[in-house]
Amino acid sequence: MEKQAGLYEEVYDYILEQIFHQKLSYGQRVPEEEISKDLGISRTPIREALRKLESDGLVEILPKRYAQIVTLTDEDIKNLGIVKLQLDFLTAQLAIFHGSNADFKRLEQINEEMRRAVLEHDIYNALKKDMEFHRTYISISANSQLMQFQSQIQLKILLYQSIRMKDTSHTMDASVYDHQSIIEALYSRDTEQVLSHIIPHLASFYGLDIDVYSVMVADFMRGRARVPEEAHRYYHAPETEG
Repeated sequence: MEKQAGLYEEVYDYILEQIFHQKLSYGQRVPEEEISKDLGISRTPIREALRKLESDGLVEILPKRYAQIVTLTDEDIKNLGIVKLQLDFLTAQLAIFHGSNADFKRLEQINEEMRRAVLEHDIYNALKKDMEFHRTYISISANSQLMQFQSQIQLKILLYQSIRMKDTSHTMDASVYDHQSIIEALYSRDTEQVLSHIIPHLASFYGLDIDVYSVMVADFMRGRARVPEEAHRYYHAPETEG
């Protein structure tokens, strides 16, 4: 059983790498027979990996036919970005609350590795470091449910980035700069500054209307940074007996 589980994970990682290197793209059939030959394994762990990829939203399994990589439309990307932005509001708050300077230093190290990859025109490694940066940042939130939600979104982002970066690799340089601004705001424990850098970073990537989200953050900082007075009446200490 352990060996079988290991094979399933190997196939899962293999297919992700194929996506990552643009060998599998939107709407393309996943070549089960080729994977079986390349890895020297049966179809069983391949199908298990495909079921996991389907649950992650990266693969569509067509009954009695084959599995193919999903196609993300512009509308899908915008909707994904809206959810991602909202989750990042919470991630920023929790990262500031739970994060140590050592955590933020780790983010700096990853971003520096990404910067070097960009300078060397190693786009695939730069993309990997970008994913590592976001995963590390999210992990600082110390909230397992949030990390799970963010992880599912990150996999779809991987698919989109692998396709987009083929023709727009220059945007990675801007990402390095944006990451450093976010890190500096984390060091200063300034939620508003973190969000002010996250919003344009994500709005540009997902094609969102930045003005709408700027207003949203202004409202967030004005009203939701504290509990409204009227909400206090819903909370009271339990009554004592007697």
